[in-house]
Amino acid sequence: MIGLIEFFRARLKIVIVACLILIGVIGLWGSFMIDLSHAHLKMEKIPFFWSFFGLIGGALLILVSRFLGRLGIMTREDYYDE
Repeated sequence: MIGLIEFFRARLKIVIVACLILIGVIGLWGSFMIDLSHAHLKMEKIPFFWSFFGLIGGALLILVSRFLGRLGIMTREDYYDE
């Protein structure tokens, strides 16, 4: 397993390009294979709508959780020692 990680780390640029190509192929496949005739809303007929919806939703979830964490969930490491 360590050898595999070192193999990919030595070829990091190739791995990144391969992953981006794979994401693009999956996105294109999804945009052509989805039947838009059964869409409930007009927004659903926009290509890549659900991909962008998921991306924006995930980003908002991360931002809200970081905000809540800084409000008071995170505390000093020596909080219980006092």
